[in-house]
Amino acid sequence: MKKALFLATFLAAGVGAAHAQSSVTLYGRVAAGLDFVSNVATASGQSSNLFRFGSNQYGISWWGLTGTEDLGAGLHADFKLESAFTSGTGQVGQSLFNRYAYVGLSKDNWGSVWAGQVMALTDETGYYLDPMGEQAMGVANFAKGRAWGSRSNTITYNSPKWAGFSFRLQNGFGNTAGDFRANRQLSASAAYSVGGFNAYGVYEEIRDANGHFSNPYVASREYMIGGTYQFSALKFYAGYQALVSSGSDTVASANNPAASTRNQQEWLGVAYQVNSALAVQAAWYHGNANHGGGNGNLGTLGATYNLSKRTFLYAAVGAMFNGANANFPVEAADSLPLAGHNQQGGYFGMMHMF
Repeated sequence: MKKALFLATFLAAGVGAAHAQSSVTLYGRVAAGLDFVSNVATASGQSSNLFRFGSNQYGISWWGLTGTEDLGAGLHADFKLESAFTSGTGQVGQSLFNRYAYVGLSKDNWGSVWAGQVMALTDETGYYLDPMGEQAMGVANFAKGRAWGSRSNTITYNSPKWAGFSFRLQNGFGNTAGDFRANRQLSASAAYSVGGFNAYGVYEEIRDANGHFSNPYVASREYMIGGTYQFSALKFYAGYQALVSSGSDTVASANNPAASTRNQQEWLGVAYQVNSALAVQAAWYHGNANHGGGNGNLGTLGATYNLSKRTFLYAAVGAMFNGANANFPVEAADSLPLAGHNQQGGYFGMMHMF
């Protein structure tokens, strides 16, 4: 009898402990396919076509853990750990949890505060405003990846939504002794929705190790604004982005050979949900860099086809038309063409989410 009573007490204690723990969810997605890019500049100063395995063209693969604990009175403790990786090689970036690594508190009427590594507010805003959903072909081609990625050592506040309006604030500490501005990041974003209309805006500044704005694609002020409108199965997109560095601090570099201090982009696009499985997207983007940095125009066409709720096929084609001094790529961040050369590309593959 004593043994039975002890066992019952032990099991009851175990159940209580289990309820006190946080709920943790494992999630992720994996994308892979094939990719073709024409007129890629080579070390010999010539151009060659590139056919390759495509890991991240539709979007990077990632996996993560997220969890929450009810602290009572509507207050929750939250955490998120998320790591991007390349499906073709299985490699992660420079750090394990290179997208999210934060802990925070949240309450429905107050919003939430996160402390740690999180994605940039410009990355989220660009996703909402880009007709291609920030694929390798899209608004990032002219920004050379400036709006993408995560921000380190941040405190981020996320407001609740009031009558369709919400905002976010983010400060990334540079952690440099004696210079609070060195490597510092600061940003704010806002969103408003009513009916089928959604408006977005974001401002971000990233400073270099000297606390300066020295490169529009690395250390600069960024402004982005735009909106979308959903009409039945059609969704329309329009956006504007500017990257601005300081004229007194900007010098020529590999990604900014003309020492441009301003790069502007505008775009229009549309998405159409043909049926429950098939969706298509089309967009036109224009970019221009001052001081002879050149201009370009990018046209894209994409499609996705759902095989299930968690798996879909994707495909996209695009053409970049560069001015005399420009070498904007048809796919962001790699495989640049020679200056003044046009470039075409296309990719297809499969995405699975879990």
